[in-house]
Amino acid sequence: MYKILAKTLFVGKKLVFLPSCHSTNEVASQMLKDEKLPEGTIIITNNQTAGKGQRGNSWEAQPEKNLTFSMILRPQFLAANEQFQLNMSISLGILDFLNQYKNGFLVKWPNDIYYHEQKIAGILIQNNLKASNIETSVVGIGLNINQEDFSHPRATSLKLATSKELTLQDSLDQLGSCLESRYIQLKKGDAAALKIEYLNQMLGFCEDRLFKADEIFNGKITGIDKDGRLEIETSSGLRYFAFKEVAFL
Repeated sequence: MYKILAKTLFVGKKLVFLPSCHSTNEVASQMLKDEKLPEGTIIITNNQTAGKGQRGNSWEAQPEKNLTFSMILRPQFLAANEQFQLNMSISLGILDFLNQYKNGFLVKWPNDIYYHEQKIAGILIQNNLKASNIETSVVGIGLNINQEDFSHPRATSLKLATSKELTLQDSLDQLGSCLESRYIQLKKGDAAALKIEYLNQMLGFCEDRLFKADEIFNGKITGIDKDGRLEIETSSGLRYFAFKEVAFL
């Protein structure tokens, strides 16, 4: 059971706790259809049985070990073609939380969080549009806090990174404050500064790496365009890739 967040302005002031559910994003999306939920509403569970990530991947999380929740936002100040700005602000909010405990956390484009090449958090944002703007956003977050055993070797948790066990309520309180602060920064029109920070904390930024698209090639990430596409410098010039069009090797 979780309590409402005490140190925020609006994030987590309404909190819906579900002991178990298939997907908090799906529950949040259905709730939005049935009632007008205030911005910052959090739907959280101790046991998410069918969590989803980018590219339709599943999200592995042991019950009562991690944070698995969805947050409802109403970023109506963002045009539909600016939606990646929300991805950046949420990613940076998670990094702000993690960096309180240890350095070495980076965002892997578009919005996974890694620690030394191991995944510690995933984000899935589902936007609902009205005309040319975003009406509502369901921000799904899976953050590994105290889990120590994973079926995938490239997964980790905050406990494995720091050797410290944290209470989930305290972690949610701190994370909620960090997410709210970055969202307010975005709402104030500071997207340019957010982008600079996002790039500077991006896994592989300005490093020579192998990528796979229609072929395997060598390149260097040099930026993100306004649509959130990954900009990679190659021997034949700049190439741009949307979600699912390129993979890190």
